[in-house]
Amino acid sequence: MLRALRDLATPTTQTDIANHIDLSRQAVSPYLAGLQDHGFVRCSDSGAELTAGGKLLLEEMEKCLYSITDEQLSSVTRSAHPLILLQELTKSPYRLRDLQTTASNLPSKATIRRTLTEFVQYEWLEEDAGQYRITAVGSDALQAYSELSTVVEQLIKKIPWLQRLPLDAATVPVEALAEADLSVSNPRSPASALLTCLDLYDPHIHKFRCMCSVYNPVLFHAYHGLLKLGIESEAILDWPTYEKAADNSRTHYAVESERYDHYQPLVLEESQTMGIGIYDNRKVAIAAYNEAGDGNHIAMIQSSDDRLVGWGIELYESFRAKARPTSKIHSE
Repeated sequence: MLRALRDLATPTTQTDIANHIDLSRQAVSPYLAGLQDHGFVRCSDSGAELTAGGKLLLEEMEKCLYSITDEQLSSVTRSAHPLILLQELTKSPYRLRDLQTTASNLPSKATIRRTLTEFVQYEWLEEDAGQYRITAVGSDALQAYSELSTVVEQLIKKIPWLQRLPLDAATVPVEALAEADLSVSNPRSPASALLTCLDLYDPHIHKFRCMCSVYNPVLFHAYHGLLKLGIESEAILDWPTYEKAADNSRTHYAVESERYDHYQPLVLEESQTMGIGIYDNRKVAIAAYNEAGDGNHIAMIQSSDDRLVGWGIELYESFRAKARPTSKIHSE
């Protein structure tokens, strides 16, 4: 289903998905609902489409499938028992009669035998004189599954952010998300993301860069302090934010390149659904919004992990390449 959503024109209907993967529409419906509940799919009246989280989930699953097949992945995940058995056999060889005593909640002897036979067919195990031992192929399969499991756990934890992230920004190094902090603003706590941004304010940095697509005078006022301190700064504003900042005398400084010689304001001539803050080259904050420019239901991650910082800088530079200095806008 994830592949179908990737390959078909989006958004796409349940009927098109069902035809693409040769299932009934009734069979597709509960799986699609599950993917939507987890934030991997977005559904609307016009159909279903992958979120950035769904795109990353599919990519990570396909990495795993380089080492094991779809059938093998299904086999090891249909219950907890196959994985427990495989993990136990990494410790030492076992006879069938001994395996039931190695871990709690294992199934019947007949089920264990059937699972072991299946693993031998996959060449994950080999049997020698009644003992089963894991093979190099089995160890590789277990490693691939363990890596996938870790990644999926992070995707689920960070899905409030990933389901809002634009699809073309779904290049984030997923393995680095474990160290990222998440804050989410919603109707119950509308100021959560704003408070996080204010907490990130650091007068001791040497360089600050940001892309802003939500106009918030409180946030603008706080970060004006960096300019007053003489800290080298650069800001990319999307067009709606630029217009609002330019129309307000209290925030007009944000679009003026002449007022501070250490400040460069830039403009993107379209609305965006992201915000980026880069604090020197050591910390990054990335916000994603439900809708362009309104700032409702913001989710944001912040991290000092070099991989996420590098990704954030690369993302920022991709927007910067399309931005224009405000001085050129004013002169037109």
